[in-house]
Amino acid sequence: MIDLVDECGKDLASCGYETVELGKYDITCSKLFIDTDGKAKKYGFDKGHYYILNAPLILGLPDEHFKLLKGEIKERLKVIYKENKVKKDSRLLFVGIGNPDVVCDSFGTEVISKIDIKPFEKDNKIFKISPNTFSNTGINAYEITRLLVEAFDISVVVLFDSLATTNLHRLGTSIQFNDAGLTPGSALNKFGMPINKESLNVPCISVGVPFMISAGDISKNCSKDLILAEKDVGEKVDYLSSLVAEVFNEML
Repeated sequence: MIDLVDECGKDLASCGYETVELGKYDITCSKLFIDTDGKAKKYGFDKGHYYILNAPLILGLPDEHFKLLKGEIKERLKVIYKENKVKKDSRLLFVGIGNPDVVCDSFGTEVISKIDIKPFEKDNKIFKISPNTFSNTGINAYEITRLLVEAFDISVVVLFDSLATTNLHRLGTSIQFNDAGLTPGSALNKFGMPINKESLNVPCISVGVPFMISAGDISKNCSKDLILAEKDVGEKVDYLSSLVAEVFNEML
């Protein structure tokens, strides 16, 4: 499977796919709305609103990017919140997908560690969890999320995960967010259970950043099973997890 919707290799124009330049540092934003089952099947992605911010100079100019990207993400998340009727009194469950012991797969858990909650407040409506990976726990992230949604009467699930890309230049420079949910490990295996509105009966918003690439996407002489990451991946995970966590903290 492909994680980034615009890497599916198909013509997305019929879904209204478009990319706009945001005016500074070569940052662009692409958007796509998959609104029918037919389109979902054709493109291999669940129905929903998709946004992808691309910031190729993100670590070269970190201070200049932080405030700018935070504002851009927030404006588009407001649209997704409105489409899914997310309100101030909604009961939110934040879920950090991934393996905290593998740096390139730790984006989700890093975001969760930086999300602020107030568990001792009497009317607390914000919850968070990092279920780790199936290979470490023997429990599918979907099952853990489903049980928590039911137990705590959750209104909206927000998921964070590291993604895979087919393009070296997008490692740690693209941020995809949507209201279609996600399938943990979808780009690396085929046994993940989808976490989305259809499977949980509540809106599922996801935010992901590609930090991994298959060696086979770099060279035809390499195995698709060999997964690579950049040597500075830790720096990018820390920066982008802080960026995304701050956006959601300000929107709580």
